Parts: sequence; structure tokens; C-alpha cells
Amino acid sequence: MELRNGGNSKEEQDKTLFDPICPHLPTSGWLGNYLKFSDGLEACPRFRFFSACCVMGAAINNKVWLQRGDEGLLPKLFPNPWIVLLAPPGRGHKTSTINMAVNCLTQAYEEVRILADKITPEAIVNALSIPQHPKEMIRIGPRDATGLIKAPELSVFFGRQQYNIGLVSLITDIYDYRETWQSETVGRGKITLKNNCISILGGSTPNWLQQMLPQDAFTGGFMSRFIIVEMPPNYYKRVPHPKKPKESLWKDLVKKFAEFRSLKGKIEWTPKSREMYDEYYRSFTPTGDPQLDAYKERETEQILKIAMLLDINRGVFELTGESLFEAKNLLRSLEDEVSPRIERLTTHPRMHLTQEVQDLLRMYGPLGENDLLRKVYRFLSLGEGQFFETLSILKKTGIITYKGKPGSYIYELTKKGGLK
Repeated sequence: MELRNGGNSKEEQDKTLFDPICPHLPTSGWLGNYLKFSDGLEACPRFRFFSACCVMGAAINNKVWLQRGDEGLLPKLFPNPWIVLLAPPGRGHKTSTINMAVNCLTQAYEEVRILADKITPEAIVNALSIPQHPKEMIRIGPRDATGLIKAPELSVFFGRQQYNIGLVSLITDIYDYRETWQSETVGRGKITLKNNCISILGGSTPNWLQQMLPQDAFTGGFMSRFIIVEMPPNYYKRVPHPKKPKESLWKDLVKKFAEFRSLKGKIEWTPKSREMYDEYYRSFTPTGDPQLDAYKERETEQILKIAMLLDINRGVFELTGESLFEAKNLLRSLEDEVSPRIERLTTHPRMHLTQEVQDLLRMYGPLGENDLLRKVYRFLSLGEGQFFETLSILKKTGIITYKGKPGSYIYELTKKGGLK
């Protein structure tokens, strides 16, 4: 039996393997070596790069920081980006990408706390306050509250279960550095966390993330603290018989990773990086969308975190204009997917259908009323009236328009609705 690939030309197939982020990725240092090592895998380059950035930040944790403004006015900024990988079900290899990065971290830094199970707010505070290894038992007083939350399904880890109430708000609260943070627990009374620095590496499907996370995850600023890394829509790589890299290459990768252990201290600005940051920070203009603006507002922090990692990766212990420029390009290359995704994720679940209709009109162009109904009827939990209510909302907000006669309207996105 002959197997066919559908007649796609090599040029068409190559397009499915291209990730727009590739021209901006490092080719040297530990990050470059990690990307080369994992290049034979099916996961897209952006998944592998940002996963590597996250575990690198977890390894460095609070030992390296950047100061914005006068000391004590703003918290120390650590190079610990929070990352969530998004891809449709069964695609993207989110879990294997996360596992590989975390395996490299745990082999190079056995002392790092890994929080990987479903956990209550009280349990996570306890885990961050107790010794991680027997060698720590001789220390007196609270330990630094550092660690990595590994959540291959982010919406399950932070889901709506009764025992999870308050977990999202807790993690949001300890995102910013505090020298001392205190919490009252039922079992152990008052617990003190010192010098907190938490990293999160998670994955999810877009729909699960919206449906399973508590609503305050979006309205309370939790999701705006993540770099949302969505697989490019057209990316599609298939490796029928993947080959395991040489064990020696993995050992070299782990050994090189462990060298970051010696880093410690404050990263200084260069005149160029300060000038570039000031100009970019002042250029931010609100769009009027509260959730998108919250995400964009924190983009400056994310650029600084990635820039610090890029400089450290090059062996430079200062913030350079070159790395700031590269970090800006890296995050800007995600924007085509990020902006509409933020809009979808921050839409209340009851209004989920409005996003489905917009996505369909973006994908197919103008659609007749019956065609549109056939494509969304599975989402009509409240009956046919829900469909027409959705169309009415989108028309009144100027997102869609229609033409034709009653019963046979043709709907299409306006310029406002088609913007990404």
C-alpha cells in the first residue's frame, strides 16, 4: 500500500516547520545548546526556548536581580519568567517539553523545590517554608521561599476544586518579591516566607484554560503575569522515528547548566539599556481593553526578565541594550497569537460563543446565518435563542455587520472585529 502526503510540495511542508520566533533565538551559550539538543523533537522552537528560560530562571531564582528605580521603591526583579504553553489537544507536545526542561533542572540542581501535585494554599505555604533536603536541616530560621511549580495542565493545578480556593490569589500575591511574607494556617499557625521567588512552567489547551480556571485568574491579574506561548497555528512537524540524542550530550548539557550556580548579585544597567527601557516604558498606550492592557503593562517586566537571561546566557553580568532588543523581538514575535488569545481567555465563560463566532468569521470570511448556526450549534447549551442573542451583542458592539434579507443574512466582521 502506498502512503501519500496529500501532494504537498517540499516548499509547502517547510512552511509548516517554520516558527516566526526562530530568527530571534540564541544560537550559543546554554540556551543555544539546549535548542540544538532538542531540535530533533516535534515540539515547536518557541515551546522549547521558553521552557528552557523558565527552568534557567528557577535555577538562578533570587540570587540575581535587577533594580528598577530607587532601592526599596519597587521590588527586586528576578529573571524568573512564568510560562504557559498553549496548544490544541494532542498537539504541541506540551507535557514532554515541560518534562524534559524540568529533568534538566533537577539533575543540575537537586536542591530546587519542585511543586508538581494538586495542592492547597496551606500546603504550598508549608512546602515553601520547610527544608527541602537533609543538608538544610542544620539551618536556623525560615528558608528562602523559592521553587518551581510544574503544571503540565495548568487549569487542573489551579482549577476550581473546593480545596483549591484561594490558590490563585495566593500565588498572585507572592509573584512580587518580599523580604518577609507571613501567612496564617490552620495547622501550624503563623508561617513566615523569606525572599520569595517562585517560577511556574505550565501547559494547557486554550479551551481548558478558560473553562477550568477560576474567573478571578483573569480578572485578578494572575494570567497577566505569564508569558503566554501559543503554538503557531500552521506549525506541524512529524518525526515518525525520533532518535534519542547521545547520553554524553545530555550530560554535557546538565553540566553546563549547573555552572549558573555560582552567579550571585545585582545586575547593573548599561546606559544603552536604560535609555531603551525608558523609551519603551513611556511608549505604552492603553487600548481600552482592561485585560489586554494588564497583560501589555507587564510586558516590560517580561522583556527585562528574558533580557537578563539572554545576557547571563552569554556570560555577561549586566543588562545590555543588545539583549533588551532581542528580548523585545522575541516577545513581539508572539503577539499575533497573544492578543486574540488574551481576548478569548478574559471573556466570561457565558460569553464563550461570541468568541467562537468571531473566530469562525476570521477563518472563513462572510458566512450565511444557517452556515454559521451549523458550525456553532454544539455550543448552544441554552438553545437557539443563545445564538441570536450572541449575534445581537456582536452587532450592537460593532464587531460584526450583516446584509441581505431576514432569514438569509450574511454576517462578516467589521474592521474593528477583524483586528488582532
